[in-house]
Amino acid sequence: MTPVSRRHLLAAGLGAGVALGLAPGVASAAPGRAGVRQPEIRPRSEWAEGSNPTGPLQEEAPGDVRFLVIHHSESPNSETPASIPGRLRGFYSFHTGTKKWPDVAYNFFVDPFGRIWEGRRGSLAGPVRGDATGGSQGYAQLACFIGDHTRTPPTEEAMQAMSELVAWLADRYAIDLAAGPTIRFTSRGSNRWPEGTEVTTDPVVGHRDMSMTSCPGDALYPLVRSRILPEALTLLRGVEQTTPTPTPTPTPSPEPPAGPRADEPTASASPKARIPTSAGPTATAPGTTPPAPESGGTFEQALPIGVGAAVVAGGAAVAAVVAKRRRS
Repeated sequence: MTPVSRRHLLAAGLGAGVALGLAPGVASAAPGRAGVRQPEIRPRSEWAEGSNPTGPLQEEAPGDVRFLVIHHSESPNSETPASIPGRLRGFYSFHTGTKKWPDVAYNFFVDPFGRIWEGRRGSLAGPVRGDATGGSQGYAQLACFIGDHTRTPPTEEAMQAMSELVAWLADRYAIDLAAGPTIRFTSRGSNRWPEGTEVTTDPVVGHRDMSMTSCPGDALYPLVRSRILPEALTLLRGVEQTTPTPTPTPTPSPEPPAGPRADEPTASASPKARIPTSAGPTATAPGTTPPAPESGGTFEQALPIGVGAAVVAGGAAVAAVVAKRRRS
């Protein structure tokens, strides 16, 4: 994809808005390479209730989202569908109060019921940079399971939703999920990778790969590479394989020449032209009218159109000459 793509232009415009202190979310990211359909994501407005960022939010430069990081919230596994908005507001209070971050740390949340929520403001519009315990390396988007997965893995609904989210984000930001441990970046600082360290990573990783932490939990961490990454890759490849290839417009064939007029002598009007005599089924040449079987049709109807017309015209001319001589 070229640097002047629509996606990069939109991202650059949104970045300028953030730099000027404007609220993110004023533009929508363009579709990704394969056109992966965005999963249903509940916007921040469904839980935040006026919980605005307490400071400026930064955005990754166009093309600088290189990998995705999976977290867990380490909150109780006793949620109900109705309790999730309140839990998200609790994350906001803890992150902006105790942690002194300008907003909730993560770009997106996945709850145990398979619902995806926008976290940090502007994440649905573009690559807003997140925060995390141990420092922020940047170059990533952060997705967090709601729950404690130290001993209990996420629900199947949550796993499926996270795989769909990862596939969409990978397509949106041109992340190669099949790249293996080849993604490179220079750390902006964490308690695992000091600032300036050259880091090589997989395209989807657990938080502990980037910081000294137990996140995303021992029950979830192995699933990041064994399930989430391959399932997201399968989803992405499925869309790529079913994307229709444009069919080239066929070149129109030249029109066949018009048939001879009755007043133009042609080879078909010569005395050697074969006159069908059988009323059975025969192949009919293009531009001819087959005889009507068992119809008792006239002589002219049994002839090809050009021949019949010529014979009729010739007969009329002979009759006119004979009539003239008789009058004289």
